[in-house]
Amino acid sequence: MGFNEDLNAATKMAFAEMIDFLVAKNTFTRDDAYMLSSVAADLSITQLWTEQGVTHRFLKAIFSTDN
Repeated sequence: MGFNEDLNAATKMAFAEMIDFLVAKNTFTRDDAYMLSSVAADLSITQLWTEQGVTHRFLKAIFSTDN
C-alpha cells in the first residue's frame, strides 16, 4: 500500500513496496518483479481524503504451481 498527499506519489510507493516484497519473498529479480507488476497488477485507489491511498495486488492464481 502507498499513502501520500499526492496520488501519483502514493501509486509509486505502492508499486515500489510490491516490488520489494516480491524480491524478498520469492526468487524474483527486481527486473522480473517490475515486469510482473506491470502486466499483472491490480492497482486500486483505497482512500481519497487528506491522504491518498493506493493498494497494489495480484491474484493468487498467477503464483499457483498447479498448472
